[in-house]
Amino acid sequence: MGDELEQTLLQMRALVDDAVSKTRRRAGGNQGALTVVTDPSNERIRRSAERLISTARRSVSLALPCRVAMSEALSGLLDMLREISAAGVGVRVLGGPGILDDRNVRRHLASLPPRPAFDVRISAHQHQEVLIVDGRMALMRAEFGVAGPQAVTIRVPMVLRALDTLFTGAWSSATPARSYRRVSARGRTEIARQVLRCLTSGNTDEAAAQSLGLSVRTYRRHVAELMQELGAVSRFQAGVHAVELGLLTPETSAA
Repeated sequence: MGDELEQTLLQMRALVDDAVSKTRRRAGGNQGALTVVTDPSNERIRRSAERLISTARRSVSLALPCRVAMSEALSGLLDMLREISAAGVGVRVLGGPGILDDRNVRRHLASLPPRPAFDVRISAHQHQEVLIVDGRMALMRAEFGVAGPQAVTIRVPMVLRALDTLFTGAWSSATPARSYRRVSARGRTEIARQVLRCLTSGNTDEAAAQSLGLSVRTYRRHVAELMQELGAVSRFQAGVHAVELGLLTPETSAA
């Protein structure tokens, strides 16, 4: 799944690059379909994002890079996203585990109702940084050979549909932030890490329990609890999810 997603991201980036190049060459074409914004301070990009969000009527989807602690985009737009969600606009934020390091994000999650209009999910897969509004317009971080931070405003239906499909697929396989925080806290205990390593090593329950100094019944109880929290339907899937969520490294799980 991870390799397929990254391959799709590469294809999507190539699609946008190609669309930008064609639009620049087409003097009489629709010049508003793609607009490149460049700003060394990120200020123009932030204002573009704010203007786009202010037009939302149905939905806003924001995907953030997974290998950064916290994106300035989310930090600056969080209050605005909360306001529009309170007005009935559905908001989805997809990011890596690092976004939970931000105090404002944690405070927001703590105040969410049981079925929020503003939802945050966590994935260890790398995502293209993109903001999609109502499926009719998007702002995507991009690089087109110009120095400084860049983004492209997209109104091309074909590209928008592909971006929306990609986001929805990544969203469906991501973990709700609240669940991730519970899983992360439990998964980082020593006994949980040991049980997860046993799951990925292929040991029998008896051998695994003996190696950990546990009864088979206690070991199986730990396994069942971890599988439930990871949303896994099999032990193999539990190990895969543990790696995806950073509870185990691929090297550790293979040991």
